[in-house]
Amino acid sequence: MDIAHIELSVEALIGSLVALGVFFFLCRSILAEDIVICISGKTRHSWKSIKILEQACFCNVCEILLTPSAGLFCDCCGLCTHSAPACQRQADAAYHCKDKWLRNVDEVRHLWVRGNLPMSYSCAECGQETEPDHPQDTSSAGPGLYGWRCAWCQRCYHDNCYQKVDTKAACDFGEFRDMIYPPYCIVAARTRESVRLHLAGIKPPNIDNWEPLIVIANTKSGSSTGSSVLSLLRGYLHPMQVMELGTRGPQDALQWAAKTSPRPCRILVAGGDGTIGWVLNTIYTLNIKPQPSVAIMPLGTGNDLSRILGWGAEPPSTLDPLQILRSIRRARSVNLDRYDLQIEKLHYRLPIQRHPIKTIHVYNYFSVGVDAYITYNFHKTRESRFYLLSSRIFNKLLYFTFGTQQVMQPDCERIEQKLILHLDNKLVELPELQSLVFLNIDSWGAGCKLCELSNSNGEGRIINSISDGMMEVFGIVSSFHIAQLQCNISKPVRIGQAKQIRLQVNATVPMQADGEPWMQTPADIRLQSRSQARVLKLEPTLTTQQEQQQQ
Repeated sequence: MDIAHIELSVEALIGSLVALGVFFFLCRSILAEDIVICISGKTRHSWKSIKILEQACFCNVCEILLTPSAGLFCDCCGLCTHSAPACQRQADAAYHCKDKWLRNVDEVRHLWVRGNLPMSYSCAECGQETEPDHPQDTSSAGPGLYGWRCAWCQRCYHDNCYQKVDTKAACDFGEFRDMIYPPYCIVAARTRESVRLHLAGIKPPNIDNWEPLIVIANTKSGSSTGSSVLSLLRGYLHPMQVMELGTRGPQDALQWAAKTSPRPCRILVAGGDGTIGWVLNTIYTLNIKPQPSVAIMPLGTGNDLSRILGWGAEPPSTLDPLQILRSIRRARSVNLDRYDLQIEKLHYRLPIQRHPIKTIHVYNYFSVGVDAYITYNFHKTRESRFYLLSSRIFNKLLYFTFGTQQVMQPDCERIEQKLILHLDNKLVELPELQSLVFLNIDSWGAGCKLCELSNSNGEGRIINSISDGMMEVFGIVSSFHIAQLQCNISKPVRIGQAKQIRLQVNATVPMQADGEPWMQTPADIRLQSRSQARVLKLEPTLTTQQEQQQQ
């Protein structure tokens, strides 16, 4: 009897294992299937720490002041609560969050949230800012559960003014309505291949000059700045149009742009030059028409393209969502040359055999030599498992360390002997160098303007343009020369300008394209502009003194 019982238990165990295995592979296939964007059918809150808000907040459930360590806020609707389960569960049950998608409707009602308003808001009804002695409101100037705010249009009202508002009226999405995907314009569907809702299409809303904004942030860049950008902008836009750059890259996020076509859209990329190039390459691969215009939130170490386009060398010390969105609206769309760097490996033992040509897209610059070798050493260090501290200051310290090492022990001396350069089909005799730099934009090595420095020597001026299909070529003498250039106390070696560039490499040398380095074996390299990307350029605003001078 015991033996039969044991055999029955073994059979039951085997059956259970088989069932679990089938269930595991079913779940894995569902999670791994190539779905564009999954859409949740429920409106759940997305809780984040209130440390991001940098202001005092009160719990919407118990109305007690929240401490930074024990306070949460929904980065979609702005609701605040204690991290304690009691308050959090009650907040989830009693308060509605932003709808992700809606069927059979063509409007959205206001979503009102009590209190925790911005410190300096203006009432949309009376137009007056919050003041301690406001005659229509008993609220104080500090934060608290006073006043009301719509999570969609961001309009704020005093308590007394809120009583005059039609709280059930349709929301027009406020100042940034032309940047928002309304929930009713999203088409969600299930297919035979997918049991989950996914993005099937976009129905353009009836909004004037509608050009929605898609936000893509690399949370691995700039410490936690990328995560803060996502959380702050989710409160002003549709939460699903604000996305983190995943392991698959920006392909999933850019499906929003593909579904929006033929209507144009804008994209905000929060990351470094590598992230921006990744997004631009994916737009080109997906062949999205019309091309989205890309704005930049600089989170990397060099941020060369961001400097040229007016977005700055680093993120602002205080992230203001209103300022970010208004800057994007004010920026104008311009063309940026996309260069095809075609690499064909050379094997002298079999000169007749041709090898596949590898193509790399270049937007900022391409270089061969000591600067690429310094970047190569930095990337090897960053990819190491011992690399634990990620910050812009620490990264710059690493660059300085590797640059100093190349001053003491140069590894790229007489690199011109390994290179044969043709500019527009003309052979160029290279002087003694340690690096050769090809520029599309006049910003290299974290803001060094080689064209501008070259023009200061009294020779013919070189005019750099990001959309003329022509690259400027300069030489770097040593690692110490790089430091002099970054301090604006030296000039680069001017080599020339060209639209068609051919570079023959006869030995293994370090290379980099837009900050992405590698070691290149002997190869025949061709560089030429064949297409253009669309980017947003932010022009500097006039100060009050400049406006008076113009008048």
